[in-house]
Amino acid sequence: MNNTKFTYTIPQMESIDTTANAFGLSSYTVRKLARSKRGVAFTVKLGNRYLINQAKFAAFLNCEPLEQDTPEPTRPTPSGIQSVPVKL
Repeated sequence: MNNTKFTYTIPQMESIDTTANAFGLSSYTVRKLARSKRGVAFTVKLGNRYLINQAKFAAFLNCEPLEQDTPEPTRPTPSGIQSVPVKL
């Protein structure tokens, strides 16, 4: 067996109401952000409950760039006129 030790940083996850109180926002605002496409960066949904990563939410509010797990693939940009396939 391999005796490798792993260390993990456990994020502080809080409910929508607790996050709203901590940041001085309304629960409605935090809930809307959590359910939006932008909320994917700092929200985890467990069943019907949303948990907010406090550090990532603070970075989001401060307009700091959030870390991406997987970078967007780069596509080569075509130059000139390109043909469009058409089914007849």
